[in-house]
Amino acid sequence: MNATNKSRTRKQQLLQPDVLARLSSLELVAKSVVEGFFTGLHRSPFFGFSQEFSEYRAYNDGDDPRFIDWNVYARTDRTYIKRFIGETNTTINLVLDVSGSMAYSTTDISKLTYGKFICSSLAYLARKQHDAIGLTLFDETIRDRIPPSAHPDTLFRSLALLERTEANSATEFTSQLQQLAATFRKRGLLILVSDFYCDPQELSDQLQPLVQHGHEVALFHVLDRSERNPSKHVKEFRSASMLRDIETGEQVNVSSEYLRDEYPQRMKNHIDSLQQLSLRNGFHYTSCQTDEPLNEVLHQYLMLRQQRR
Repeated sequence: MNATNKSRTRKQQLLQPDVLARLSSLELVAKSVVEGFFTGLHRSPFFGFSQEFSEYRAYNDGDDPRFIDWNVYARTDRTYIKRFIGETNTTINLVLDVSGSMAYSTTDISKLTYGKFICSSLAYLARKQHDAIGLTLFDETIRDRIPPSAHPDTLFRSLALLERTEANSATEFTSQLQQLAATFRKRGLLILVSDFYCDPQELSDQLQPLVQHGHEVALFHVLDRSERNPSKHVKEFRSASMLRDIETGEQVNVSSEYLRDEYPQRMKNHIDSLQQLSLRNGFHYTSCQTDEPLNEVLHQYLMLRQQRR
């Protein structure tokens, strides 16, 4: 293994969720993810161009040659491109589900913690690119909200809010999305992070008006590995079990056969429905597990967004 590959492997290891969880703050998590991974991308899918010069960057294959600075090339014999701050910056609304089911985990990382990693990383990236960011936390009500702003302090306020938030209560998508949609004055990007224990069609019905009014919608579907196949990952689920709903406290007896055969198929059908409705309605859908490296999840999303722009 050469030095470049060793360095890349080390960066990937640093982006493992269990490693990120050992960092002292979400700011360090976000900085590690963004600076340790996105530096290697040829072009950022968020970046826009305007007349306000931002910085130079070495030309990479795939970059638009129109932005090569030929004066610099004449002096140095090297190709550099100019990066610019977007004239109309994107407004990014991060919306995180903080209901009780997001506290579930069979590893050291709960779904809520993983969702926080996603939101903090995207907020950090957006701030570096001068975009306005906002944050909303919801369960059966809207728990907290920081309106979108390009002010530098918004990032730190958002990270602080994420730091102190715990999962609680039940989930109510319909009324909360309706309420949120009414507050989106400016077209932008809505990033919704949840385990999506809801009816896919009802979710789609609530999000369609946003797309019709010019908003982009991205769904990050966060699951624990055991939620796809319980009996494979949790020894106790290989026999008949008494399960308790985290949000309602309701208990139900389930057989080992159900957990082994029927449940994984029902979960697959649910995921397939979310994917199909997203494709049909122009949502960006990204599926992720809490043991999956952050670089793989964010790369999947950013490349999908770039392809569909």
